Amino acid sequence: MLNNAPQTESSILKNVLIVAPLSLIGRAGTLLIYIVLANWFGDTAEMDFIYYYWAIAVFLIESLSAASAYSVLVPLLAEARAKGETEAQRCVQSISAVYIRIMPGLCCLLVGISWTVSQLFFPNVGLAPSTTIGIVCGFLIFAIVSSVRWMLKAVLDTYQAFQLPVILQGIRAVFVIGAIYLFMPALAWFSIPFALILGEIFQVLILLPRCCAVLNLRVRDLKINRQETQYTKSFLRQCLPMIGAAISDGLNPVVDRGMASTLGTSSVSKLDYSLRLCAIPETLTGVTLPILLSHWAKISASESHAEDTQQLQRSVWQGVIALLVLMAPFLVLFYLFRSDIVAVLYGHGQLSEAGQNHIASLLGIYLIGMLPRLISRLLIRAHLARQAHRTVFTATLIRLILNPFLNWFFMKYWGLEGIAWSTALLSYPILAYIAVAFWRQK
Repeated sequence: MLNNAPQTESSILKNVLIVAPLSLIGRAGTLLIYIVLANWFGDTAEMDFIYYYWAIAVFLIESLSAASAYSVLVPLLAEARAKGETEAQRCVQSISAVYIRIMPGLCCLLVGISWTVSQLFFPNVGLAPSTTIGIVCGFLIFAIVSSVRWMLKAVLDTYQAFQLPVILQGIRAVFVIGAIYLFMPALAWFSIPFALILGEIFQVLILLPRCCAVLNLRVRDLKINRQETQYTKSFLRQCLPMIGAAISDGLNPVVDRGMASTLGTSSVSKLDYSLRLCAIPETLTGVTLPILLSHWAKISASESHAEDTQQLQRSVWQGVIALLVLMAPFLVLFYLFRSDIVAVLYGHGQLSEAGQNHIASLLGIYLIGMLPRLISRLLIRAHLARQAHRTVFTATLIRLILNPFLNWFFMKYWGLEGIAWSTALLSYPILAYIAVAFWRQK
């Protein structure tokens, strides 16, 4: 088994070199959407409302797909594929049936709960009732369609067909910005969720036939049925702790925005704009995470001897070292030039100079905790490859419990910056827990 290590590492490097630049274009497109919104719409109370529900939509996507179903399906499908392509087909058919049946109802339930809670923070933002309902329902539809896209991406990533999903992400950004520009005069604020929905539908329509071709299935084979299989049992059993972990992790930005809304108009928008810039270093490393999960899941699926476990640990350790070497200098430069970056990206529209300085201050605090956060995200994929979902759930639960209390304590002294300090400081103990759990695991 050790003889396969060089080939595995070569395959990882090859995919990283091909996919990473394409993924960066897609992530840069997502950042461009926020830059356009900042310059076109500013940081008004209406944008606070939109960003709050956008965060809820992202929370739903992460909870039900990106951080849960996707992370479970990739290792599970890798195991089924190792048994033969027929088993892989059965796996996808079984899981897609139960997922399509359950997921929309869960989205509606969680959005209903979020709407009730949001009335504590946004009872009146100057929008007509029809407009607020339209925006909320728009982000609900966006979450549902995006969840389907993530499942299709999971299939393609398992087969290491990484290129198409990342290329579509880049095209999607241009598509969304163009749609906002075209529909803004007629739809006003609703043009934002409407454009996001169109962008997700565009990707689903292209990814679905590609997935069927990879699996040698027809679209009508992915139908809803209530027959339970070993794959649906395994999928649901493993999804439960991962959904819990995703909810625990995803609630943190929702809680942050909710608590920030008590600090006055523009607080949520400023928090969101600074977090979008924090996504730049996360993007530079995040583009490799699907590749690493796919390869590590393949290694883990074949683990039967001590040397196989050592191969996985060695590969993960090499990933951590590479991340430190590449990202530590970048984060230092990012911190030193944060004010200039904010001015270049957000300083050509509705944002005032004082608002830009405030965003730069928040960004600087978030960057202090960025390196341990990046390493944690890498190690979490290693845990997912081993299907050690309980460790991931525990780590996110610790953050969820501590974050509101630290927010409340730090906000008393530093206001909006206190929320950023809470996020930054929590990154260090969370990393320690995840790292110790991985290297102690046999």
